Order: sequence, then structure tokens, then C-alpha cells
Amino acid sequence: TMGNHLSSIGFQVDDDSDAENLSVTVPTWRWDTETETDVAEEVGRMFGFENIVRTTPRSEIIGHLTDYQKARRAVRAALVGAGCDEIQPMPFLGPGDLSAAGMPEDGVTLANPLVQEESILRTSLMPGHLKAIAYNQSHRSGPVRFFEIGHIFLPPAEDPLRPDEREYLAVCASDSEAPIAVELLGLLDGTLALPNVQLRPSTPNGMHPTRSADVVIAGKVRGHVGEVDPAVCKAFNIDGRVAWLELDLEAVLNGPYGNRKYSPVSKYPSSDIDLAFEVPDSIPASNIAGALRKGGGKQLINIELFDTYRGNGVADGSRSLAFRLRFQATDRTMVDDEVGELRAACIAAAQKQKGVTLR
Repeated sequence: TMGNHLSSIGFQVDDDSDAENLSVTVPTWRWDTETETDVAEEVGRMFGFENIVRTTPRSEIIGHLTDYQKARRAVRAALVGAGCDEIQPMPFLGPGDLSAAGMPEDGVTLANPLVQEESILRTSLMPGHLKAIAYNQSHRSGPVRFFEIGHIFLPPAEDPLRPDEREYLAVCASDSEAPIAVELLGLLDGTLALPNVQLRPSTPNGMHPTRSADVVIAGKVRGHVGEVDPAVCKAFNIDGRVAWLELDLEAVLNGPYGNRKYSPVSKYPSSDIDLAFEVPDSIPASNIAGALRKGGGKQLINIELFDTYRGNGVADGSRSLAFRLRFQATDRTMVDDEVGELRAACIAAAQKQKGVTLR
């Protein structure tokens, strides 16, 4: 025992010792023994250090990822699975980069930058991505899809020495149009189960005046989606269109998400129908889709806008929108009469909006 080892070298083991605690009196000539660590060393020396089994220290505190970190990893995995490459541009910009991207030159300027080309903290992830696209095009790398989870630094609202730092997500795709960015937004919506995602037409800084929209989540604007302004692409020497998606990831992941419930897949066959409407340009396609979803009820499991047409047979100031609707019940095979009733309800719901007619 430990007591025997200590007694053999002149240490006195007191009577009040037990199996859990050992009380020891150090001999006067062992002036080098000052703490319990020194006593433990003596026990190890007498027992033989080579006889002590190696063990890994254990902690009662077990490390784990926060919900925010798990969600961020899920976003990253989803985008990689969609064929996007993650990039990490420098968070610094040069004079003129923000204005070239169609944004105000209100970035925080560093007092002692290493080089003049990296003297301003970025207020958007767009300039860095456009530089990366231009670099790849100059090296004939072909179309690219990039994404980044990084911080932007907005001008300070209160403390002049502390910029408003936020974590953002940006996704870009060269030689691509706005629907690609919307598809990627839908991918993130499915990954995070975001509540009530809507697109509101707008013209954010640096984006196409008619092919861009605000991303509204749970009633609050959380980002932008669409295409980069052609003038901005020209300023960065980029050929072709660039699809763009930017989200305030910090606000999105700190808000409500992930509450979507699992719905079992029906074992019964589905029925597809196509509906085409003549819709005024002032009415977004999302409004028609929302009306169709309301008219179709629970049996309407999917809506797809598969065609947009302007030309002969369509009035000026309007366009034709063709939707494919899929109906399916969870407890039975739907008959033609049921599908017909739902079709009529969808048409009626869409035509409640002024100027919308069935083609």
C-alpha cells in the first residue's frame, strides 16, 4: 500500500488515515518535501513509475456544439452538396471597391493598414466574391459556384470605435441567372426549415434593378437574392450574369427555425395538372403560387412554376405563368372528381387577384 511505501523511507502515516485520505508527517531531514505532490512522487518512486498504468484524464464537462454551430455546419454541408466551393476572401477592401459594387463608401477605414488595397473593412461580402469570379474567368476556369460564411463590419451606430460586426452568408454563381440563387435559397429553406420565407421585389445596392428581391423570413428582411447589376459585373471585368444570394446568417440562426414537422410519404399515387394564367406584371408569381396553395389545401403537395411566356396572345404589360400542381392524399387514391374540384378551387383562388385570368 501507499502507507507501507512511505513508512519504509521514514514518513509517518498518521492514525486518522483511511482508504480515501492519507495523512502523512514528513521527516525533518526531508526538507525537499513541501507539498502533497512531493509525497505522491515518493510513492511513485517506491512503487515504480513503470508499474503505473497510463490513463487519460477525464473531465466531468463534456464539450458539444451549440445549436447555432450545428445549424451553421448544416448550411455548409448543404451548399457543398449542391456543388458550391467555399472561399475565404480577406475581410479588407481597397478604396473604390465598394463604389464599384454599387454600394456607399462608408466602410470603416483602418488606421494602420499593411497595404492601401486592404485598408477598409468590408460592409458586404459581394466585392470579394466578384473579385474571385473575375480571377477565375481570367484563368479560364469556367463557371463557378462559391459560398462564404464570414463577417461584415457595418459603420458603428453608437460607439465610434466599435463597428457593428455580423456573420453573413453569401452564395454566388457565375454565368447563372436569378432562379439559380432562388433555388439555393430553397435548399437552405429545406435544410433549416425556415418559417414563412417570402420574396419581396426590391433593388438592393449592387443588384439588378428588375431581377432582385428581399428575402423576408418570419416577417423580417434577412437578406437579398437575385442577380448582380450588369454595371457592377462590368466594373469587375466579369462576363455574363452572376446569380447572388446574401443572408444575415447570424439573425437567421438566432431567430425561429427548425420547427417543421415530419410528414409521412404517401403510398398512394399522385395526380398532376398544369394551369396557365395571364398575370399582370405588377403581380409577383409568388402571389399566384400562394393563392394556388391556399385553394389546393392539404392535398396540394407541390407547386412548380415551369414556364414564363410573353408574346402573341398575351396582353402588353402581362405575362403567362404556367404552374404544375401535384395532388396526393395520404389515406386513399384520389379520383378524377376530387382532382377536378381542387382544380376549380385553385383557379378560383388565383383569379381573385385583379387582372389574373386562366389561359
